[in-house]
Amino acid sequence: MQTIDELIRQRAVDRRVGLVFSDRRWTHAEVVQAQADRAAVLATLRKPGPFHVALLLDNVPEYVFWMGAAALAGAVLVGGPDMEYGHFFHWNTVNEVVVTYGANKSMMAPGQIFVTQQLHGVNSFLRDEKDPEAFAVMVITQHQSSTGDQSEAILARCKKCKAELVKHSYDATPHGLPGYDPERHGAEDDPVRQFATTYGSVKFVELRNSDEGRTCAECGHVNDRFPAERWGWERQVSQTQAASAAYHTLVEAAS
Repeated sequence: MQTIDELIRQRAVDRRVGLVFSDRRWTHAEVVQAQADRAAVLATLRKPGPFHVALLLDNVPEYVFWMGAAALAGAVLVGGPDMEYGHFFHWNTVNEVVVTYGANKSMMAPGQIFVTQQLHGVNSFLRDEKDPEAFAVMVITQHQSSTGDQSEAILARCKKCKAELVKHSYDATPHGLPGYDPERHGAEDDPVRQFATTYGSVKFVELRNSDEGRTCAECGHVNDRFPAERWGWERQVSQTQAASAAYHTLVEAAS
């Protein structure tokens, strides 16, 4: 099995476009170079003990550069002190598979493989998120239906009484199958289509962060806003729309 470090270095001479953000473009080689430059900085900052790197960044190119830098430097990327990612529940008619490659002081054990329940919580798997020695390296594979009629929902519960605050249900049938929604997820001739879960998550955040969505109807508690910016869902949806729109504009101009 190849390491992340090896996978990154394989792109060091790749001159194809590897990263696009707004009106900026970087080749794979430029991305690797930026990561290598930052890895050198991390090496000079290393102190005795676990080699941990915390990033306090939005979903921007610098996040990609520093994330790769951590891998090249042999460091472990960790959340910052008291960084909040929120908690929600995901319901899916198709099961998801979790593979744990390494863990310490986590609810997951190294080598553990399991299939999630259709309704499952999404949050940290660490027993103490502030423990600098706690970590979990996992791959979560979200399978897609092969026959059609895939449904999903995202739910939020009150932090105080655990009553349901918001539930956003949506169709997640993959492209090419009966039931696929081209208006929301992308037309047949779109080069890049929306990932249904991400698209649905954006709508969930709109509902969850409204005054009504934050206020529990059962106990009246006003919950904190969901920190959507840390997940980058809205940016992914807008960039996917922009990529397809740009493609069609170029095709039209060339015809």
